[in-house]
Amino acid sequence: MHKQSLSLVAIAVLALVGCHGDDVPQAEALVPTIASGMFKDSSVSGLTFESGGQSGITGSDGSFSYEVGNTITFSVGGITLGSGIGAPIMTPIDLITNASSDSPQVKNIVRFLTMLDSTPPLSNGIQISSAVQTLANSWNQVDFTSINLDADLAGIISDVASADARVPILLNKEEAKLHLTSTLLCLYSGAFVGTFTGSDQGRIGFHVNSGTTLDSATNEVEGITYSTVTNRYAILSGDRADDLRFIPVGHNDIRRFINGAPDSTDINNNADFKELVSIFTGNFTTPNNTSGEWIKRIPTAASGSFSGARIGGAADALYRFTAEYISAADPDRTNDAGLYTFDIDSSNNVTGSAYSIVNNTTESLSGIANPGVSGLQLTTASGTTISGTIINGTFTLPDGIILGGVWNDGINNGTFSASGCQLN
Repeated sequence: MHKQSLSLVAIAVLALVGCHGDDVPQAEALVPTIASGMFKDSSVSGLTFESGGQSGITGSDGSFSYEVGNTITFSVGGITLGSGIGAPIMTPIDLITNASSDSPQVKNIVRFLTMLDSTPPLSNGIQISSAVQTLANSWNQVDFTSINLDADLAGIISDVASADARVPILLNKEEAKLHLTSTLLCLYSGAFVGTFTGSDQGRIGFHVNSGTTLDSATNEVEGITYSTVTNRYAILSGDRADDLRFIPVGHNDIRRFINGAPDSTDINNNADFKELVSIFTGNFTTPNNTSGEWIKRIPTAASGSFSGARIGGAADALYRFTAEYISAADPDRTNDAGLYTFDIDSSNNVTGSAYSIVNNTTESLSGIANPGVSGLQLTTASGTTISGTIINGTFTLPDGIILGGVWNDGINNGTFSASGCQLN
């Protein structure tokens, strides 16, 4: 009898649970945040991507969608290139753990992708034809650590030649590295403006040298700082000839750089540079942001942090140039100085921004660029005239530089030189 009563109680409890089951709160499934990005080795269209519930084929500009915080995998038919945490910009470097442009796997991925381009030159982007995309479904996985990629890809190269009716070109390792680093440099081309804080404080402006000028080399980070404590600016150098501690922006997963400037108390800038140097160590956290730390030893030890974000940048730009400008005959470095960043479209129209680091103002600029004819002719919104001579590179304007640049705002005037590249 006792057992029977216990059973009846248990049944009653279960019945009550069943009756009120709808009242028990259920955990809601988290809805992933979806973002868009671009795959760059030049812009690569025709790649298959998958990130959680997001999948598809990269667009003509290399565009894809991904779940924020989730991994994304890129492939071509049966060949997986690699995976990485989704980001607004993905490159072959981001598909390999702790990789750089020197990594053999990265170089081989670049060689494979550039070989698939059906619409050379590579500066126009990499486009994998629909015929090759279909054919690639029958390909077996490629070992991108191979030291004999030429032989490993022989069958695939033959397939591509037949599908696209062309002779595919397989870059060698150094050519692949050069192509990738050129793409990465252009990703970070433009001007980055922000502030530095700590024992000293003020404003800072950076730009990555995406070409070669007379006084600087490719991928060095240069710019200007302005102290609101001393009301003076200092020119940032990334040239290792000035200091071996300087490091150009790294083509790896951390995009680190080191540059420096003469100490702001060295008014005549005539002391030993290596004795009077401020060091800025930073990273490009994204193609649009940079941050890091700075130290200064003379006249007294000082340190702090800095951060900056990109200014300017037109969506339809074909080329992008950036330069720092300074005032002539300004030994105390108190007159105007800053950065120019401007884009050139397919009709040679120029739009951009002029940032005065001394006055902390940004204004628009516009004009025309005619390489080999009238050169660069620009005007800012306030009437400053800017001109220079555009020097073509070996092949086209993207390899060009601007030399002999001059500016005049009616009060101050000075010079500048700029480097640029073709956006792809």
